[in-house]
Amino acid sequence: MEKKENYLPILIESLIFGKNSDYPLYIKSGDNYILYRAKALIFSQNDALRLKNNGVGHLYIKGEDKEKYDDDIMEHMESIVNSTDLNLEEKAVKIYIYSKVYAEYLITTGNLKDNQENVKKTIETTIDYLLISEFAFMNLLNLSDYDYNEVSHGINVSIYAMSLANRLGFTNKISLFEIGLSGLIHDIGKLKFPRALLSKRDLGVEELNEIQKHPIYSKEIALQNDMRNNDVINGILDHHEASNGSGYPFGKIEEDISTYGKILIIANKFDSLTRNRPYRIKLSMPDALNQMNLNNDLYNNAFLREFTLLMSKKIS
Repeated sequence: MEKKENYLPILIESLIFGKNSDYPLYIKSGDNYILYRAKALIFSQNDALRLKNNGVGHLYIKGEDKEKYDDDIMEHMESIVNSTDLNLEEKAVKIYIYSKVYAEYLITTGNLKDNQENVKKTIETTIDYLLISEFAFMNLLNLSDYDYNEVSHGINVSIYAMSLANRLGFTNKISLFEIGLSGLIHDIGKLKFPRALLSKRDLGVEELNEIQKHPIYSKEIALQNDMRNNDVINGILDHHEASNGSGYPFGKIEEDISTYGKILIIANKFDSLTRNRPYRIKLSMPDALNQMNLNNDLYNNAFLREFTLLMSKKIS
């Protein structure tokens, strides 16, 4: 029996324009994969625009070519932050796209182990970019998609968390990486739930109780992927706790919540409030900050104050 080919979707924007490809590109039509660009042919920005204008968001590569595709992206990422050919906004676009490539795979599969180095590189590149200037943070925020999906939510929480941590004095890149990783995978435990349950408007008591266990499931998936960093694990586990003890899954009070957790609580809540949800219309950034400050007993007040100051630069 003939072996069935394994095809993987890739974001069109992640391809490097003007480069000879080491692998063929395919387009999906129904259940079939049709050759779009043969190996060694150049993929241009005009090609990307034509595809996007025809409603095509992904091309496909064969599973056997994924390593070559990853190598292309990693090689390109090495040069982004220090490139003299790209301005700050263009660098932000590239970094956000590459973050999305690996966040999409990670958050939809729960497989950190097989993409550990690629995820590490994208977060480290994001940190290097964020440290350039305060405008770098704003450029990344401008790229956010405020219609809710788990992938962009994970990326945003990661960016908010790293930016807040840096403002709080976390200058060590290892700590910033740990905080960024915690933010990226904090909701990965939701993979255990049917999508229909996550978008349901009126949850029953048992359904709500089950969903509120997702930080525990996120921890379990992280451990299954050989994540043994307690700071990352505690950040993931604490991201829905509250300083006044009203959070979940354990109802911790502020003194029992980890430092990474206190940062993620703020980053997660702000991004959730400023995104369209199936059961709620998004708030503007000023309204979200106002709501959070009116309910400041839920957060570490010093951290919330610094986050409000950080975000005020975006709003003004």
